[in-house]
Amino acid sequence: MTRFLRYSVERGRRIRAVLLLDGRLAQKTVLVVSYDDEAATLLLGQRKQPVTLPLADILSCDYARGDHGEE
Repeated sequence: MTRFLRYSVERGRRIRAVLLLDGRLAQKTVLVVSYDDEAATLLLGQRKQPVTLPLADILSCDYARGDHGEE
């Protein structure tokens, strides 16, 4: 999972993530602003305000639709 978080931060690309938001499962396209060993700061969808979530609440990550991780 940290591979995708790092990919988003380094390349400024959005990724698809399955998250626990307000106790509910949600699949969102996110841009990772920053992350560390405990939490990640994300821009969810088109929101302007970043959201910080514990890494335990990020259940899965993948490339966004149409992105294959290639240059």
